[in-house]
Amino acid sequence: MSQLELKDQKGSKLSILQTLRVHGSMSRIDLTRLTGLSRATISISIAELIECNLVGETDNRMSTKGRPATALELVPNSRVIIGADLDNKTWTLGAFDLLGNVVKTMKIPVYTFEPEETFKALAKEIASFVAGLDKAPIPLLGLGVPGLVDADHRTIRSAADLEWNQVDVASIMESEIGWPTVVVNRHRARGLTECRYGAGVSFDNMIYIGVGMGIAAGLYINRQLLSGSLGGAGEIGHTTIEPSGPLCPCGNNGCLQMLSAGPAIEQEFRKLVRASEHEIVYPYQNVDLQFLKVHDVCAAAEDHDELAIQVITKAGSYLGIAMANLLNTFNPEAIILGGTIPSASSLFVDIATKVMRQRAMRPLSADTIVRTSVFKDIGGALGAANFAFDKNMSIGIFN
Repeated sequence: MSQLELKDQKGSKLSILQTLRVHGSMSRIDLTRLTGLSRATISISIAELIECNLVGETDNRMSTKGRPATALELVPNSRVIIGADLDNKTWTLGAFDLLGNVVKTMKIPVYTFEPEETFKALAKEIASFVAGLDKAPIPLLGLGVPGLVDADHRTIRSAADLEWNQVDVASIMESEIGWPTVVVNRHRARGLTECRYGAGVSFDNMIYIGVGMGIAAGLYINRQLLSGSLGGAGEIGHTTIEPSGPLCPCGNNGCLQMLSAGPAIEQEFRKLVRASEHEIVYPYQNVDLQFLKVHDVCAAAEDHDELAIQVITKAGSYLGIAMANLLNTFNPEAIILGGTIPSASSLFVDIATKVMRQRAMRPLSADTIVRTSVFKDIGGALGAANFAFDKNMSIGIFN
């Protein structure tokens, strides 16, 4: 067989694997339709993938108009991929199979704000983590990180809250562990997890919005992350919502994250508590307001505290405006809300959804579904591992 034929066969198998990863189990007929490969190629490639223990036939028969068709799916635990997510000075490191099942996880604290040392802290633990696995993983690392990542998915262009600028993450990690490394914004990594395995699994086109100490979105078209020409698609935290609003560190006034993210909620709540003419009752009496955090405000709102409800309603309303703009622009099937604030406050989610439906075009908003994320701590690591594998499927997959 010629080198060209071998390359074509490998490409066909990779196409089949990616289709099963993204869309789940399906028949040979559906694989033919989605991949564009011939039936003969599908048949040959599937036989080889079954022999490699990457693909298996399910016992359940898929209903068709004609003869029942056996469904094909990825074999659980056939291969292991590695990803990590940095959040709140802690790395979440995870090993996963190609179906998104968690094989092993580990938390790694970071005791520095210096970027190179932050990534070396992760690198120091990877060897022992991998040694504890039952099988060797594919030598590839995906990282979910804060900030704006370049289009090549190697460098953090800027992460203002950490004062990081032009951090060549991939070079640092490749030098430390010797594996190709792919970098993606942590919110977009978490969104990919929701798209493939979580709240968005039923949709081909969706938007994920992560709301925590900052705000960022991921746009998923045909279940693939849309990165944009410079890697910045989804930076909705810096879209203008209130032109005369507070000054953002980016230099603009009224950015969404200055109105709806954690620091904005904390600041607004402290201001209202200080200005309140009503008697301040527990838990705010004798409390240093500097120590009140966004999760406290969310909890108070859920407990029917009037001031907290006022703050969460305002923040949720601003997010709802941004959601309406996204809905009118991209017309997704669903919007998934993730991050610490949507997870902690049903009121925040309800208000944002209500305002979105009020402000978006009715024919578009009527059928758009809003859900909260399913995955919590592990979502970023799983999404980063999947994103890295999407970009480098040929590395070690047939070994």
